[in-house]
Amino acid sequence: MRFPETLNSSQGLHFIDHSRPDMPPLSRLEPYPEWQRNPQTEGVSYIAVTKEGVEFRGMAIPDGETVRMEFRVKNGTGKPMSNVSSQMCLVLNKASTFATPLDLAPCYAWINGKFTGLSKTTPTPQEKGRKPWVLLLTQGFAAQYQGPREWPDGWWVVDQTADRNLIARVSEDKKHMVAIAWDETDSQLMTNTMIPCLHAGPIRSISIQAGEEAVWRGSIYLMENAPTVLLARHEQDEKNKFMIQK
Repeated sequence: MRFPETLNSSQGLHFIDHSRPDMPPLSRLEPYPEWQRNPQTEGVSYIAVTKEGVEFRGMAIPDGETVRMEFRVKNGTGKPMSNVSSQMCLVLNKASTFATPLDLAPCYAWINGKFTGLSKTTPTPQEKGRKPWVLLLTQGFAAQYQGPREWPDGWWVVDQTADRNLIARVSEDKKHMVAIAWDETDSQLMTNTMIPCLHAGPIRSISIQAGEEAVWRGSIYLMENAPTVLLARHEQDEKNKFMIQK
């Protein structure tokens, strides 16, 4: 889990976990954060503070076949921060049974009430003449989305919309699945099959006053290939607002 891949606000780019000449961060983290294990919860967590005073921390706790995630950002810059947002990326290239690249068929979402493979979305990679890298908007987000429909030689937004903010990938032997969701109803789902990876947001941006903190919560589901069970777990998480049960 790239947790996060990027973190930015109205002040600029606070963190990026890789190097891009066109996306320089305001400063580099020194030292780089390291995950620490909590023997009581069996979870892992880290805390990082940028030179500008932005503190961010991640926590992941196992809960049966679910991993509970929590991401917090505290504004220690002394100035208000608006449009605080992050990009989270679940990378599967080290999980051999989920790692076949360039294949949309194992990726699923709920479309028109059915657990539907993203290989059935349009336009297809063949129609675009590109490698499979698709964005699927939820119904609520599609109604307000005014962004680009594609990125040159990269991703494109498909015609279909998702019923809920949940994306999954089924293992090659069809026995297991991995899925991810965050604590927001309207979002966008994405898979870049060149890696491959899964994204389910979060896309909401938050304003954080000086000295205050914001939190995002999500779940990774690691389970048998049972879409109805996954759906029930996601619905329960929505009722519980994705809160980590202490």
